[in-house]
Amino acid sequence: MSKELESRIEQLEIDLAHANHTIDEMNTVVVEQGKQIDRLTRKLINMTDQVEELIDNVLPGHHVEKPPHY
Repeated sequence: MSKELESRIEQLEIDLAHANHTIDEMNTVVVEQGKQIDRLTRKLINMTDQVEELIDNVLPGHHVEKPPHY
């Protein structure tokens, strides 16, 4: 095998190793973001429930209807 070909293959292997490392880092970030989205969604649901309960307590008989897109 020629020196040029060996050099090109070595560079491809280096590039592939860097790409794999970057993909692993990005996957870690995406997984953490997914967990954070889940936590925030749960908090939003809890806060929405609390606000609806407060409205029911402050304005008895006043029914809060969700918009049609829910």
